[in-house]
Amino acid sequence: MDVLRTSRLVSEGLQPKELVGRGSDSGLVRIRHGAYAKALADDPEGRHRQLIAATWPLLGGQAVLSHGSAALLHGLPVWNSLLEQVGTTRPVGGHGRRGRNLHVRLAELADSEVTEVDGFACTSLERTAIDMARLVSYERAVAVLDAAVRLGADPEMLGEIAARAKGRRGAGTASRALEFADGRAESVGESISRVRIVQVGLPVPDLQFNVFDRNGIWVARSDFCWREKNVVGEFDGRVKYRGGAEEVATAVMREKAREQAIRDAGWWVVRWDWSDLADGNALRRRIETAFRRSTGQP
Repeated sequence: MDVLRTSRLVSEGLQPKELVGRGSDSGLVRIRHGAYAKALADDPEGRHRQLIAATWPLLGGQAVLSHGSAALLHGLPVWNSLLEQVGTTRPVGGHGRRGRNLHVRLAELADSEVTEVDGFACTSLERTAIDMARLVSYERAVAVLDAAVRLGADPEMLGEIAARAKGRRGAGTASRALEFADGRAESVGESISRVRIVQVGLPVPDLQFNVFDRNGIWVARSDFCWREKNVVGEFDGRVKYRGGAEEVATAVMREKAREQAIRDAGWWVVRWDWSDLADGNALRRRIETAFRRSTGQP
């Protein structure tokens, strides 16, 4: 969705008074002061992209997008609280500030820590991932760094940036999360599952395990596997069940058939969802029950 500046709208014949009241008279909606669009995006990520486009022309030449804004552009996990303002970083020497639409941070950036995505200068994938990991909780930091590694971030560069941040707020969290990061995790839910599994003292599972039947024919790929327990684990984020009633019914039946095929191949299947991740003890009990049942114990 194109974002239009007031100057362009006026040059095309629209009167400034028609833009008063968030553009109600013109059929436009205001993204921020001086910038409008024909419609607001229907999701937080889309609306933040509009805010980036509306804010970018106002930034000085030394500013680059960073933190939540850069994370969104790179395809890293980002949470709504980090999309309320456009995140930018400027060289040390100016003034940081946080306003309604813009959060300016001051920090030195090496040339290797700046790149271009979608036409915007922003912090590199590695710098963005460490910056984000320093802002959020440990489990979210793991999710960010899992995603960064999966997207091709250089592990050595991640380590160097994390080391340079030593002593700064959140640096310890970022370093611990980096040690635990695994690019095989394919979603935030899978990343947080790994954190919870370790926190409650369960064995560390293998990730993205390929299941074959007794004839060596591939059956499915499972999120988690405990080979010694003969158990595979699945995080159910419910995203796959979105859509109309017929689409959901088809997805549910497909998933049931897939799970039965895994069981027929000789594996016990344990599933969990977000509610289980919110209660570590519940997750532990669910997985331990699967361990027992896979060996015929009650």
